[in-house]
Amino acid sequence: MKPTLKKIHDFPFRYYQYGSTSSTDLDVIIEITKEEMPLTQEERKIKLKQLMLDFELNWNAIFVVIEDGVLVDTIYTKSWIDSLNNAFYHTYKNHKQFFDLPIKRLLKRNKTLAIYKAVRTVLTMLTRTDLRVNIKPILKGIHSFSNKIDVLKILDFTSFNSFNQKNTANEDVWKILAFYIAQNILLLSKNKEVYSKEEILSYYPQFSNFINRKVISVSDKQELNILKDIWIKEISNYGNFTSDHNILKCNEEVIDMVKEVSLNN
Repeated sequence: MKPTLKKIHDFPFRYYQYGSTSSTDLDVIIEITKEEMPLTQEERKIKLKQLMLDFELNWNAIFVVIEDGVLVDTIYTKSWIDSLNNAFYHTYKNHKQFFDLPIKRLLKRNKTLAIYKAVRTVLTMLTRTDLRVNIKPILKGIHSFSNKIDVLKILDFTSFNSFNQKNTANEDVWKILAFYIAQNILLLSKNKEVYSKEEILSYYPQFSNFINRKVISVSDKQELNILKDIWIKEISNYGNFTSDHNILKCNEEVIDMVKEVSLNN
């Protein structure tokens, strides 16, 4: 059964569910003021965790600050502003809500940030596989971005049966891998933003087993290899990526690879 929000009368903030219509997770945005948002990311995570404990909630929640109808701050690196703003705008209607949609317009996507986030996420899922010796030395955002792409090129999904992640089940890892790769390809090749399982499957129905957390066959993994190679080509076609310590630039887009934030005004 799809989890839905319940009215919490003494909850101190406005809250909203977002994401796929058929999501099995309770993804929740909690809106707080700029003054209430802690300065450091660690303090933000502690504040959020304490709030969940105080109200005995099992939400997959995130704090945001909204000003002039757009999202201006959130918790990194759990999400990033332009993507979360647009995902919230598009998927608010999928769920029962207790407050009006506070987002009034879409934000222009920083595709360099979207690419970097997707690449790092995919590699992070593989840090407990045989590829760990290739991945761990270049996982932090202080190395040339090309090093990460080089690892993607040698990646073969048919070689994995288990990802050995402590807090993420194998079926969840497969879903994350397929979703991020497909989502990023659609953004780069079609300028199409997709934020739900249903939308992903409308473009890639062959990835139903991944997206719906079903048993993954060898042929499924082979299909994901094909998609991965297409993804690498789309990244290459997007432009010339130049790295300088923690700064990555492409097509006049500038990001901080350590903080995973856009540096464009």
